[in-house]
Amino acid sequence: MPEAKIEYLRNAWYAAAWSDEVGRTPLSRTFLDQPVVMFREEDGAPVALADRCPHRFAPLSKGKLVENAIECPYHGLRFGSDGSCVHNYHGPVPKAATVQAFPLMERHGVAWIWMGDAAQASEDKLPDFGSFDTDPRFAVVRGYLPVSGNYQLPVDNLLDLTHAQFLHPALGNPDSSDNSTFSMKSEGSTVWAKYFFKGESVTPFTRMIWESKSETCDRWAHMRWDAPSNLYLEVGVTECGASSDEALMIPSYHFLTPETAKTSHYFWLNARNVRIDDKTLDEIFWKGVDSAFRHEDEPMIALVQERMGDADFDDLRPIFLTTDRAAGRARQILTQFINAERVGTPPTSDRQREVASGNGAGLTEKANV
Repeated sequence: MPEAKIEYLRNAWYAAAWSDEVGRTPLSRTFLDQPVVMFREEDGAPVALADRCPHRFAPLSKGKLVENAIECPYHGLRFGSDGSCVHNYHGPVPKAATVQAFPLMERHGVAWIWMGDAAQASEDKLPDFGSFDTDPRFAVVRGYLPVSGNYQLPVDNLLDLTHAQFLHPALGNPDSSDNSTFSMKSEGSTVWAKYFFKGESVTPFTRMIWESKSETCDRWAHMRWDAPSNLYLEVGVTECGASSDEALMIPSYHFLTPETAKTSHYFWLNARNVRIDDKTLDEIFWKGVDSAFRHEDEPMIALVQERMGDADFDDLRPIFLTTDRAAGRARQILTQFINAERVGTPPTSDRQREVASGNGAGLTEKANV
């Protein structure tokens, strides 16, 4: 079977690093198959450059910072924040001595990189995910995980939360699907997958932080996807039949960035609105979330990628269940965006938004797993 050709949406913001990871020591990461080096200028401004010297192709990330420039470790050429060579020990600076510079901005404690046309990189093109990360009503923990799978596989995983009852014994119940209602909504470049669990047994994870002594609860989990691969999850838990105003709230961000065709970066932030000053609970909460991703989701995604081999996802003719509607729609929208970008259609055009909307009318029905 021929190897799948991986294409990426380049004109979009991708999570590149936690803001506090970017400093005066060069940081190297690969995004969309391209090595990048990140650092800060002396005034704190973040910089991202292609991590390959144009002279003899040494990694700039192995060099050092000299004032606001990064010095190649091989022959000493220095490059400024705009990618131009600003110093050559060996004579005049060659006109061709430049490296590509990438826009880098900061929001939600994350440094975001734009791998496409820099002229299109306006900050308002990052979707609004809300602001629980700076809301004093919430305690927040965060994590990072390298994933051994194409970045769309963890997106599939997050948009279809029915896997929790099989893969996550602390997050779901064996009979979760018996108590659940699923709905999907698609609007423009946004897809919602909404799950409501009525009168279910309190899960072990919920029990860890919920202060009620009830054995059953109402719970919802609403996952929002925005192209290309950024997600927001709102989880709420109440006494059966109670108002959502009284809910235990567990919002979270999930930012996926392609590294290569078969690997990805996963940045996550999880919060809670109870016992927010309890530092011991912070550690327990972090360990619970990290363990679910690191020891349950990621190994399964790695196995899926292994079984796929070099084949394209669609060429394997996957079957679709009711609860795959959101993940399928997200893949469809992303493909449309990539195709539009390839032929030169502006990614924010009215026509692209219209195409992305497709036939995404809301669907509500019993979850069928």
